[in-house]
Amino acid sequence: MKLKNKKISYVCGIFPSKKVQNLDNAYFDEKTKNKIIRLSGIKERYVLDKENNETMMSLYKKAGLQTIETLGWKKDEIKGVIVVSQNHEYRFPSTAVLLQDELGLSKDCFAYDVVMGCSGYVYGLFCAMSHLSETCDKILLFVGDPINDFVYPKNRSIAFLFSDAASCTALEYTQGFEADFIFETDGSGRNAIIVPHGGSAHPICEESFKEYQDEDGNTNIKSCMEMEGLEVFNFTYRNVPSVILKLLKIQNLEIENISSFFLHQANHYALEQIKDKLNIKDESFPMNIKTYGNTSCTSIAILLAEEKLYQKSNVIMAGFGVGLSIGVVFFNKLDFKSELIFNKGGN
Repeated sequence: MKLKNKKISYVCGIFPSKKVQNLDNAYFDEKTKNKIIRLSGIKERYVLDKENNETMMSLYKKAGLQTIETLGWKKDEIKGVIVVSQNHEYRFPSTAVLLQDELGLSKDCFAYDVVMGCSGYVYGLFCAMSHLSETCDKILLFVGDPINDFVYPKNRSIAFLFSDAASCTALEYTQGFEADFIFETDGSGRNAIIVPHGGSAHPICEESFKEYQDEDGNTNIKSCMEMEGLEVFNFTYRNVPSVILKLLKIQNLEIENISSFFLHQANHYALEQIKDKLNIKDESFPMNIKTYGNTSCTSIAILLAEEKLYQKSNVIMAGFGVGLSIGVVFFNKLDFKSELIFNKGGN
């Protein structure tokens, strides 16, 4: 699905103010913690400082205002707001609607939320770029997750993996910039990454907070994330490279023709396996999983935010995971500025 004249102009990534050390997890002994940290490479993570009223809204707002100020956009020129997340400020109304007010944007703009996880940034770009036109020429895309809200600290398999984070991406209608998207969806793998309780299928109840042991001996509760690590890895290793190659074939390009591959930062081992399977050079395959952990749907945006200034042709972005789903996009060229900021003092 090719979209023409769609440009990423600026990316602002933001982490919450609270940093936690994985060695401080009180539910595991030192030997276990050191082993997990050694295997994952993740020593510290970022989480919302809820004691000081820090919320995703406060991160979105700060990133949004930073983006508007940096680009010099007039607020009444922004035509739309899209928020991609698996969690929202309220059941309703949507977070995007709240952001229209918080940012002081025109009431003439559209605003809606998209519920997506690991492939969410690519989906968000697709949604936003689909709206861009000569008359709808400026859109803000917010992507983020307070993912630790759904991580049980006693769950050995994921308690050391995730950081909360958010991002704001500014998109404009600009001649000469093209994006070609391809998606893959397999809902039969829904149980590979799932929070069983809390939705309409299984509302929160007393049973939601009772501890249980999964097949691998991990302690968990039904209102938190369950992840079948081996199934997720097999899906990732088998399907992500093939979808990337499929998109490259459409472009009549080879791996060596791609300047950069920006992939969802799932875990270090999976990323290394994809890189090796596709024979991608290290310099074309940025990774920050060991620095920040897995930031869910906004991990690609965090990679872009570290670039500061990016001007290259032939670029691939790929998100993959919960669903199970994959989203891959090819850009004929990218030209954007970016910044990674760290919130201070909660709200």
